[in-house]
Amino acid sequence: MAIVLNTKFSLGLTIIVYLLLTGCSTHVVVTGEHPPVLVQPLDYNIGLVLNSSFTDYSFTREKDDQKIIITLGDSQTQLFSQIFEGIFTSTQRLQGKPQITTNPMDLVVIPRVEKLQVSMPDETSLNVFEVWIQYKLEIFDTNSALITEWSVSSYGRTQTRFLKSTESALHQATNSALRDAGAQIVIGFNEIPKIRDWVKRKTGSNNAR
Repeated sequence: MAIVLNTKFSLGLTIIVYLLLTGCSTHVVVTGEHPPVLVQPLDYNIGLVLNSSFTDYSFTREKDDQKIIITLGDSQTQLFSQIFEGIFTSTQRLQGKPQITTNPMDLVVIPRVEKLQVSMPDETSLNVFEVWIQYKLEIFDTNSALITEWSVSSYGRTQTRFLKSTESALHQATNSALRDAGAQIVIGFNEIPKIRDWVKRKTGSNNAR
């Protein structure tokens, strides 16, 4: 009888531990539509390189027995595709940097996620969920020469009283950070000093023909 009781106790303890561990794990798959790009597109042919590290990007944080996973590769892929299709008249999505001889383009843009940070309500006095995303965009000319590297830091937050679960709060905060990044790229891309210089040279070269 003692063996049976110990077996039941062990099984019950295993179940409790499993429930506690799974209860501290949060997995968010980010989805949602992004606002349209409302700018006059520039008449250039752009190659947008979105490799697997970008399209499959997932963030994981383990802290104080709490595991958070945010999968946003699909959503940021849709966002960046939509942005550059709106900024330029012709955009080709690529998986790798193209060869000059086989696929000449005016510009090639390679974005990557440099950093993603999450702040939970119990970590601040603001009672909000916060998400920061830092992107870096490498921009090359038609000769594959690096024109510039541009860092874009975005931020999103959600107040806990508006949402029913940790998943929905982190989902909304991440979407807000993605929209912030999108707005900065749309507004700021043509204002990057080296891109402005490139456009001037390109325009002058075209006018001279």
